[in-house]
Amino acid sequence: MELLKQTFLAFAIASLMAWRGYKRKSLSSNGAMAAWLVGFCSIFCGMRGFLLLLFYLIGTKATKYKATLKAQLEDTEGSCRGPGQVLACSIIGILIQTIHFIYCGKERAIDFEESPLASSLACALIAHHATNLADTLSSELGILSKSDPILITSLRRVPRGTNGGISLTGLGCSVLGGSLIGFGAYLIDTLSGLDANPLTHVLFGILLGTTGSIIDSVLGATLQVTYFDEEKKVISSISAKENAKWIAGMDTLSNTQVNLVSVMITSAIGFYVGPLLFR
Repeated sequence: MELLKQTFLAFAIASLMAWRGYKRKSLSSNGAMAAWLVGFCSIFCGMRGFLLLLFYLIGTKATKYKATLKAQLEDTEGSCRGPGQVLACSIIGILIQTIHFIYCGKERAIDFEESPLASSLACALIAHHATNLADTLSSELGILSKSDPILITSLRRVPRGTNGGISLTGLGCSVLGGSLIGFGAYLIDTLSGLDANPLTHVLFGILLGTTGSIIDSVLGATLQVTYFDEEKKVISSISAKENAKWIAGMDTLSNTQVNLVSVMITSAIGFYVGPLLFR
């Protein structure tokens, strides 16, 4: 009976999330189908799947915030996400939850003495979502900083929107994103009847979210190319021949691939450093 309830809840929430995203044009039709699939799997595997919903709701708001102004600084494909972008921000989390569901069963309180594997997987999941939200807020809100950022690898000033550019505003947004996921994980565990320490959860979210955002910046500065279109006066990832000025990075990874790699690395870090914080 409990499995049936979880199935119905997962179906309802995933359907609402996908439909809302499609109607508000934050998801393409294929992106909405991918969002439904990952939303269903995430919530079906446990209540911590609601962290994905928290990331989606806050991340979407941040993406649309002052979108017109951001479009004047960065030449992007718009805020409508396709399946690749959806999966890059969720597939590792789904894998973590699936492993937990198969090998550990029901979600448990993070307690490394009682359930070390389940606790490590829970920490990896929190790190996953903390990285996603920290990086999203850093990118979407940090670009609105009054001053130009510095490139994380060389510390030289670069135009706003440059991949790998960091600022105090962006770092502050990373901290905020990580703390929101940490607090969200605490609330979910508490409402599920699991013992949880709010301070530890929030600190863990901040630490791993900020770490993940920094890793994303390093990858963006080195393996993701950034050009400045001198005619349009915007940042672009595509060379426009004579109008484009190279700013940083190699043309090795796309933005979606950078997000995926940074999430993979930070999830692994969260898996192993969890016992150091949750004592």
